[in-house]
Amino acid sequence: MILRKSILCGIFIAFWGMVQAQQIGCTVYDSASTDIPDNLIKTIAVDATNKLWFATGDCFYGGKLVSFDGQKFTSYDSTNSGMYDKFITAIAFDSENNMWLGTRYSGIYFYDGHNWLNYNLTNAPLPDPHITSIAIEKPAAGGKEIIWFSTDKGLVSFNGTDWTVFNKKQIGITDDVVYWVAVDASGTKWIASSCGFASYDGKNWKVYNTSNSRLPNNQVNHVFTDERTGILWVDYWGGLISVQGDVWTIYTPDNSGIPKYCDYKIHVDNDGLLWIATNNGLVLFDGTSWKSFTPMNSCNPSFFVNKVITDHSNRHWAATQDGLMMFNKK
Repeated sequence: MILRKSILCGIFIAFWGMVQAQQIGCTVYDSASTDIPDNLIKTIAVDATNKLWFATGDCFYGGKLVSFDGQKFTSYDSTNSGMYDKFITAIAFDSENNMWLGTRYSGIYFYDGHNWLNYNLTNAPLPDPHITSIAIEKPAAGGKEIIWFSTDKGLVSFNGTDWTVFNKKQIGITDDVVYWVAVDASGTKWIASSCGFASYDGKNWKVYNTSNSRLPNNQVNHVFTDERTGILWVDYWGGLISVQGDVWTIYTPDNSGIPKYCDYKIHVDNDGLLWIATNNGLVLFDGTSWKSFTPMNSCNPSFFVNKVITDHSNRHWAATQDGLMMFNKK
């Protein structure tokens, strides 16, 4: 049986001078109470069987790939798998529950539950081995599912047979580094870069920057799509933007509840609530009010929250730098 640190606590949050009570149920899993090899959890995903997969380790020594089936933590490295890079940057699952891993030095790993494949500079036309994010594009009628990878030297797509590479000239930006890629419900691809953000409809690219849009800063770190509403969320240096058609709403630390000087990684849950992972806690936005969860006012174990997901049982999971947190909003 796994020993775990369970916490049920009332969280009192000051918001615009008013104190509101919010209660959540939390379970924190860490290396002191479980078989997690490292408390620093960089990214997390859930597969079709509701198993969690996450990557541990810092940027100097790296870490391991870990799965959690609700009872047991299992770690994977070069001793028990075909995965040899200790620096995992992204995890995604396709429609057949195959796992795709992005790494810092070894390109892409593919795992079908039995076999491991590594796509790197020697056997695939990857422009760079550093994969910064992965997005899955659902197939059109009669088409193939497409896996998208952002890299330090452009954007790459793979449909299981053919690879396509987009460089800065094709996209229309001045820097090859692509920080993030997302695919919306219509199949439009969105990328984040130091030159603004851009969309690709399968034929044409359109770049949004400070000279042709309301974007306040060209340093765009992430883009996220909300399939429920069609809203595009843009994380730029200094704030967040929601884009819905021609309507841009800009949120900054001065007019919202987001903290200053942070990356903002967004997750929209099944109820349409916005969970924002930052390096100054976890932020909740319900469309009207903002609430912040930090170690100072909640059971969140860390100020540094790297990613939030929702599993198939509607439980929320946060990858933090001080362990894995499972929480249910009540």
